[in-house]
Amino acid sequence: MMIRAMVADGVFYPADATQLKTELALAFRGTRIQRRDASVVVAPHGAYEISLPYVAESLTSAAETVPECVVILAPPSGTYRKVLLPESQAFETPFGTMPVDQDVCRKLVDEKTFFVDEIAHLQDHSVEVMLPALYYLFGPVPIVPLLVAGLPPGELLHVRDTLQAVLGARSTLVVAAANLSGFVSPTEADARARKLIRLLLTGGGSAILSRVETLENPPRSLETLVLTHLLAGENTRPEIINRGTFETDYDGDVGSVVFASIAYLPI
Repeated sequence: MMIRAMVADGVFYPADATQLKTELALAFRGTRIQRRDASVVVAPHGAYEISLPYVAESLTSAAETVPECVVILAPPSGTYRKVLLPESQAFETPFGTMPVDQDVCRKLVDEKTFFVDEIAHLQDHSVEVMLPALYYLFGPVPIVPLLVAGLPPGELLHVRDTLQAVLGARSTLVVAAANLSGFVSPTEADARARKLIRLLLTGGGSAILSRVETLENPPRSLETLVLTHLLAGENTRPEIINRGTFETDYDGDVGSVVFASIAYLPI
């Protein structure tokens, strides 16, 4: 079996399973929200020392769900105009492996826009950082890891329709590993995040597509967030559970990235 090795352990989250489990337990116990049954959530991708409280909040909003598979959407590190699946049959975590849903992936690669690119998955940490928290909460549930970027609105609709047709009646949790801005100045990061949040809150269902192109300098996660919004459907509303900003030195200046915990709840 081909297993996608960890590349972010010891950097973005603890490599030691005992330490990692302790940190996850503290984060989930420390959430400010109750367990809910959201089936679509957004959580930030980044180092656990910054992102884990937000990841725990997002996943707690879905903790009453019993998923047969988890679709993980994330932006790739490179520039693409497609949806990328892994070649690996499982992803390694400090707790054990999480199997890739081979049946779903085989059907997806037969469709337009979906391609296998193992290198892209090895070069990116966005999917990987979601896995320890998902394993902690749901165990080794099958996953469908997808890197999404550079697709125009019409293609995103096609991707949504294809995913929904292939997933069928499965009980599915959709998790978007996405930030609301990239590393830019604090003022610019806040402005971009506010515009994106407004877009999510006012563009119900597919109505979001007519507004996407109005965003200037959108984040790398834009297509991931829009596809997530489309998969949530017309009968849900996004709830911004929490929002945070991380600032650090970036190319000799102050860089800021904005992230949020978001749950799509039934109307």
